[in-house]
Amino acid sequence: MQIGFDAKKIVANLTGIGNYSRGVVTMLSGCFPENKYLLFAPGKGREECTSRLRPSPNVSFVYSPHSSSLLREWWRCRGMVKDIRRAGIDLFHGLSNELPFGIRKAGCKSVVTIHDLIFLRLPETYGFLARAILKAKTRYACRHADRIIAISRQTKQDIMAFYGITEEKISIVYQGCDRIFYRPVSDDELHDVQVRYALPSRYLLCVGTFEPRKNQLTALRALAQLDADDIRLVLVSKRTAYQAVLEKEIADLGLQQRVHVLNDVPNGDLPALYRGSHAFLYLSCFEGFGIPVLEALVSGTPVIAATGSCLEEAGGPDSLYCAPYDHHRVAEYIRYLYDHPDRRAEIIEAGRRYARRFDEKRLADDMQAVYQEVIYL
Repeated sequence: MQIGFDAKKIVANLTGIGNYSRGVVTMLSGCFPENKYLLFAPGKGREECTSRLRPSPNVSFVYSPHSSSLLREWWRCRGMVKDIRRAGIDLFHGLSNELPFGIRKAGCKSVVTIHDLIFLRLPETYGFLARAILKAKTRYACRHADRIIAISRQTKQDIMAFYGITEEKISIVYQGCDRIFYRPVSDDELHDVQVRYALPSRYLLCVGTFEPRKNQLTALRALAQLDADDIRLVLVSKRTAYQAVLEKEIADLGLQQRVHVLNDVPNGDLPALYRGSHAFLYLSCFEGFGIPVLEALVSGTPVIAATGSCLEEAGGPDSLYCAPYDHHRVAEYIRYLYDHPDRRAEIIEAGRRYARRFDEKRLADDMQAVYQEVIYL
């Protein structure tokens, strides 16, 4: 098979959908080397992004012929259809909620991954223009794709509910996490990260963009419930405007000595940060999947997560769950994990077993099966 991908996020995005996109291409090119993979990108993008794509002889790029950013965006939204057709590919996969307009003129089958419909569920979390663009592109992709890939049962249900898509048109293919989280972390590396970031030997960890939906406020309020100076919290995110809200809450709760805010942490430091933590908190109000939960399980860190979306799918039956804003229950769970080391060890082992279902080979097999089914419809 010759498979084409929309590669904008592959070359330009270091988190979220960028990681997903690189992961899909990497796992397929490694597990199914007989296929040819063409990555359609508006430009060469950022080297720090493309360097995370595992080199493979069966992967190559097709770039926009335009130099201006406006024409490159036009090419990605519509103009690339001619290049897709010219390349003679069998299937085109839109990796980020969209397909180029006119995709049915490309002479191939098409698949689109829908990550979430948060812009419809929680419209207040998006600006007007961003929400309008997402609504238009996602609606078009869902209606014109030959098959929709949802990254969770929750996303599949939302696609059916909001767009009236039949269940038969939607396949669930989960996503994995970066292979870097599977590698061993030595004691020296753990010590080095703790020293460089001035961290205690044990701490709670939150990794996720600073924004209201990620709900770091509940983690802070849970920490304030625990009258123990040796229980610390590490918040990891790029700096955003919302960080000022969190810093004010930290000051109001008197937690300045117990909360460490880390910005711009290199990806290579994350495995050690996870493995050095006593528990991972992910209390987001709504997610499409929740890759940080899987990163924690793989790293051998117990998870406390929020109910109400898909995090139970990512964390499995042995992680701990509560309502997103229930900081009292979060505090109880934290204390439980500190007070019951044997049970914590059992939760860690159960989490590692559950994480095996997101193994790269299994996910690649699932994706390849969807492709074959669509091509031979």
